[in-house]
Amino acid sequence: MNVKITKIKKVRKGELLLSHGDVASYAFKVEKGCLRSYVIDDTGKEHILQFAPEGWLVGDMDSSTHQKPSIIFIDAIEDSEISLISTDIIGDFHTLDQELLVQLSTKLRNNLIATNNRVIGLLSATAVERYIEFTETYPTLIQRLPLKLIAAYIGITPEYLSEIRRKIAKKGN
Repeated sequence: MNVKITKIKKVRKGELLLSHGDVASYAFKVEKGCLRSYVIDDTGKEHILQFAPEGWLVGDMDSSTHQKPSIIFIDAIEDSEISLISTDIIGDFHTLDQELLVQLSTKLRNNLIATNNRVIGLLSATAVERYIEFTETYPTLIQRLPLKLIAAYIGITPEYLSEIRRKIAKKGN
């Protein structure tokens, strides 16, 4: 990405980059590590919306576009190195150079595809199908993330995820 509009920041595991109620000033491109976006419901339960491993872009487009308080949180789930991309610049596409515009367009298109697949999976797929979709969307995260985060993303318990993984491994033998 164009260094004129980004700055690199190192963040520690657990560091909060966007909180519920903040207006998003940046989107985050992950250079190294992994971020996640999530919401917390009225009962205090976390619902993971997206993981963002290396090369992924994550932010709150609604908050930054409409300058309204975010309803999501974004934090680092590993020590990470990220590019901060000013949302002012993202919203002003006509000022971007062609190369950067193509890069951002590709990242946003891929995020939209992943989000659509996630929604479709949550509405109509079995837990096994959602796990397989997770492994296809995030192949680098299967061994990096704790089972509880993967299970939360899929919408099942860690115990049931372990059972699914055992069954898949048994079929593979």
